[in-house]
Amino acid sequence: MPRTRLAGCVLPAAAIIASALLTSGCSGATTNEPQAIAQTTQAAVPAVPAVPAVPSSEELTALLTRMIDPTVPDAEKVPDIQGIEDDPGLPNRIAESPRRNGTRIGITITSARLAPPGMLAEGTFTIDTIPPQPIIVNFVAEDGRWKIEKAWACQMAYTFMVQSTTCPA
Repeated sequence: MPRTRLAGCVLPAAAIIASALLTSGCSGATTNEPQAIAQTTQAAVPAVPAVPAVPSSEELTALLTRMIDPTVPDAEKVPDIQGIEDDPGLPNRIAESPRRNGTRIGITITSARLAPPGMLAEGTFTIDTIPPQPIIVNFVAEDGRWKIEKAWACQMAYTFMVQSTTCPA
């Protein structure tokens, strides 16, 4: 449970207990009758789905390198991309597109962090001899693992002029 949420639960409870203790000895009248203590109920906090651990930069670089490698079968790539099951050939169409002109591409991830609603991986993207350009890859937690966000995969498709029914124009 996050610390702020715990503090939000403990402080009101502590205030109620302190108030009951302080007011119980202030009446001046002595009585053996039990004091009424106000009770409060708290709504149950909904369970937060477990988020997978943030992968290392090396693991993310390896994943994205596989994604841009046209020799890796699409069947091995589709489970790592959110919501592209209706166009299972999309990953290799994206990977093959720049290579048709002899272009070499590469991705290196240098850091990753949780950023609602998912995870952001930051690094560089290289195309041939052009100096490395900054890149941010969005991931979403789905089925207990991190997947490349569909919108990011579609942006790569648009960048390399690859059409897909998964990525509306």
